[in-house]
Amino acid sequence: MAAYSVQQIKFEFISYVKEFGADFSAWSVGVAEDAPAALFREHGVDEARDIWLWKPAVSPAAAAMVRDWICGRQGAAALAGEGRQVFLFLRRSEGASGVDGEVRSPGGLTV
Repeated sequence: MAAYSVQQIKFEFISYVKEFGADFSAWSVGVAEDAPAALFREHGVDEARDIWLWKPAVSPAAAAMVRDWICGRQGAAALAGEGRQVFLFLRRSEGASGVDGEVRSPGGLTV
C-alpha cells in the first residue's frame, strides 16, 4: 500500500472538503490502523451515502500531525485514536445525509 506525506494528505483533504463547501467545522478527522473499520463500524459512516475519505500516512506520527493540523488550524473535530491511516468524514445531522439533505457518494476515493 502506498503511503502519503503529511503535505500530500493535507492538500487532498483540504481539496476534498472544499468540494463540499469548505466548512471544516462540520467534519471529523481521526487516525486508525484500520480506517475503513473506524469509519464504517466505529463511527457509523454509511459507505455509499456519506461523504468520507482516508489516506495512509508514512507513519503514525505523520498521521497524527495531519489530524492535529486540520483540527487545530481548520476547526474540524478531532477523534481519538492511533495508527498510520488518516480519515475524515462529513458529520450529518440526525435524519439527513450528505449536504443540505442531498445524497452524495465519494465514488471510490479510498486508497
